[in-house]
Amino acid sequence: MAGAHQGEGEGDYALNVGISGPGVVQAVVQQNPRCDLTELSEVIKRTVFKITRAGELIGREVAQIMGVEFGIVDISLAATPRAGDSVAEIIEAMGISRMGLPGTTAALALLIDAVKKGGSMASGHVGGLSGTFIPVSEDAGMIRAVQEGALSLGKLEALTSVCSVGMDMFAIPGSTSADVISAIIADELAIGIVNNKTTSVRVIPVPGKRAGRIVHFGGLLGSVPVMQVGRKAARKFILRKGRMPAPLNSLRN
Repeated sequence: MAGAHQGEGEGDYALNVGISGPGVVQAVVQQNPRCDLTELSEVIKRTVFKITRAGELIGREVAQIMGVEFGIVDISLAATPRAGDSVAEIIEAMGISRMGLPGTTAALALLIDAVKKGGSMASGHVGGLSGTFIPVSEDAGMIRAVQEGALSLGKLEALTSVCSVGMDMFAIPGSTSADVISAIIADELAIGIVNNKTTSVRVIPVPGKRAGRIVHFGGLLGSVPVMQVGRKAARKFILRKGRMPAPLNSLRN
């Protein structure tokens, strides 16, 4: 898991706990359809506080029984393909008619802020990435949004400016050229560097599949619709090679 990094001065073993629970958060959001945005944030914070506190108490008890050190609590909301376990459906319960439409970025930012605040109040050892993941293939709501045309590749990139990680588990046609893929990765890395946050790209070029087709992986990897991507992007820019200059925020000392 994201927080499970062993380093200098740490023991050989540690127990780290991951808290997810998008279905729990979705339920409390649906139970409060008329509250304003501040009240909605408070509802989510209180819910995340409770599940984080429970996770830490259980984790410490298990660590004591096992005779190992208790590590961190990662409070990330992570979707699975199961019904009722979708981050996209939380966003829609907040009032966005479909994940990816205008308002999605603001709603996602509110959700992540509330998750971080509620979790950090519940535990003195919050770690990992602690926020909200938006993988396409692992979230039924994200899959539906792509199929209906509400969530495009460009909007997915925009959402990563506020989400926990980056462009995650999305598929593109296998015929997509290497320079286009390189350009997608370069854009995402730029968002991470400028915003001083962790970003990544898990892109799946699917051989023989064109945009609109569905690819089934099974298990936690779920299914993914192949997304439309431009056939041309930034070939001349990518072929320049070299190193991107460090942004000014690297000179903060």
